[in-house]
Amino acid sequence: MAVYVVGDFLRETRLRKGYTQEEVSYGICTPASLSRIENGAQKPGRLILEKLFERLGTENNLFNSFVSREEMELYSAIQSLIRDITDEDVAKLEEHISIVEKLATNASELEHQCLYFAKGELARQKEKDYSKAMELYMKAIHITLPDFDGKKPLRNNLLTFDEIMIINSIAILYSNDERNIMDAIHLDLWLKEYMENRIVDGRMKTAKYPMILYNLSCWFGDKNCHKEALKMADEGVNFCIQYGNLAFFPILLFNEGGTLVELGEIDKGKEHLHQAITIFKAMRRKDMVQTAIEWCKIHYQIDF
Repeated sequence: MAVYVVGDFLRETRLRKGYTQEEVSYGICTPASLSRIENGAQKPGRLILEKLFERLGTENNLFNSFVSREEMELYSAIQSLIRDITDEDVAKLEEHISIVEKLATNASELEHQCLYFAKGELARQKEKDYSKAMELYMKAIHITLPDFDGKKPLRNNLLTFDEIMIINSIAILYSNDERNIMDAIHLDLWLKEYMENRIVDGRMKTAKYPMILYNLSCWFGDKNCHKEALKMADEGVNFCIQYGNLAFFPILLFNEGGTLVELGEIDKGKEHLHQAITIFKAMRRKDMVQTAIEWCKIHYQIDF
């Protein structure tokens, strides 16, 4: 079995995928820095290494990065931030923002990106200040994607996990205004296509891909595009079954059921809705059980 150093692996993966150094390094480091990393002449920081792997759409847990204690503390705190954002845990998010700010006295631009994003999530989820949230999201995304205008997909660019999350959050903001739902749909269709064609990292895809499909199924439903909504929900359900994403499985199944009802397949839709509610009960999600039952009664005139 071949023995790789990180630079060899980065270079060989990049060349195999047909990416240039400029594409992979854009907004993360200079192409010259990536060249030195690939040639073993420069040791990358842990966060930079992680983002380079993400741009390549591959696993980044094959290599260790030797860093100082301070760097490791900051990296761990940032990972906690990302988990809070993924879990929508606003209470912990606020706490971890404070921790990262204390540790990030000499933070890199990538670390600032995470902070801006986290603060944007706080503004959106807790403060409900959508203008402030958008300002922070755009500030975050422009650190690595300065050409992104907030609406037009950059289909030639490679994306990191953080960039995907930020763009998805921008799409969620657009979805709050009926006039901008198509902007939200276009952004998440771009992310869907990107994750299907560019990303092989199972952890990364499993964490976010079902959410994008869930969003799309909701937004297509809001536009009364029920066939498209059903397609998104069905793809999401199948993905969750294949990769074991229990968090999004029942809500995608619920969307699938609701869309089937909208399309006139009442019995099949009721079956899916009942299955979703049963799973919510099994997961002890009383809040979701009640919400789902009320939704069915109000919108579909179905009692459970």
